[in-house]
Amino acid sequence: MREKTGISYRDLCRALRVPWSNFSRWRGRIRKDTVLVKRPGPKKVEFFDPAVLRGDIHSLDHGCKRSAGATKLYGCYRERVSRRDLSRMVGQVRHDLWVGQRKNLRQIEWLIPGVVWAMDATEHDRRAADGEKIHLHNTQDLGSRYKFLPMAGGYPVGEEIAGYLADKFLRFGPPLLLKRDNGSNMNHLAVNEVLSEFFILPLNSPAYYAPYNGAIEESQGELKKCLRDKLGLAPSCSREQIEPYAEAAVHDLNHRLRGCLGGKTSCQVFFHSGNKPTFTKRERRDIYDGLMEKVEKILAEMNQCGQAAKESAWRIAVEFWLQSKGHIKVHINRKVSPNLTPILAP
Repeated sequence: MREKTGISYRDLCRALRVPWSNFSRWRGRIRKDTVLVKRPGPKKVEFFDPAVLRGDIHSLDHGCKRSAGATKLYGCYRERVSRRDLSRMVGQVRHDLWVGQRKNLRQIEWLIPGVVWAMDATEHDRRAADGEKIHLHNTQDLGSRYKFLPMAGGYPVGEEIAGYLADKFLRFGPPLLLKRDNGSNMNHLAVNEVLSEFFILPLNSPAYYAPYNGAIEESQGELKKCLRDKLGLAPSCSREQIEPYAEAAVHDLNHRLRGCLGGKTSCQVFFHSGNKPTFTKRERRDIYDGLMEKVEKILAEMNQCGQAAKESAWRIAVEFWLQSKGHIKVHINRKVSPNLTPILAP
């Protein structure tokens, strides 16, 4: 990197967030032809069978964020493997299991642009120059995967999100539905007022179930990876300076050819597809009334009237309407394990 850029070692380390002391120590080890990176902590000398350990890890009770029994398992292997390595292996197994389960769930294919948008917030991996967290608020049209210019920098409050959404609705036309999670800033009174003003129906994810809004979750990963590439060797910047990099990342993603779009870009599909529908306020009102009738029927069948039941019935009614109108296609794995029943619940 130094030969290609001409940047000094110190500046490269600062840009890559690698401590100068570590880099100097590694250079010294290279000159002495010794082991470059040494694992911290006491060395494990007792032999163990990795296959047996993997089996023990798989037998743990894995949740979405924790694996019950991991501490007890470490007690059995503490003389043979470090806590750090065991934690990494448990985390990888847990991640692989949940990825497999998500693939077995119902998958929704978004067919028509302009009908449903989704928004979500995340934190960027890199911190600002002053050490503060960098927040990204991403909004995407699900039918085309078109990403709107994000809000980047500080934590966006409800009023800021409301103004941001109003600007996008006026510029690109309001969608029929907006998917969001249960964050207080995204469910702020100001945000709800903007949705009411444009007759946009909110669609909230179930509590503690991020996969329901999986398309925007995947979009967040794309955005953060592209943003990391954009920042690259750039020195640490302030939260105010991060926005141009985020906008450049979104621009690149919107002009990336995608197989799921028939080899077209998100920009082409969103602006030039020719099948993006528009809904008048009267049509939106009629759709809402029809959905509420469906919700009442579902609640009567469920024989429940709590808030959670109402929200679940609303999601079921919306999905049924979208599918009946040809806006989405639902793919269901018929071989789903019965152990996944609680996960599949709306």
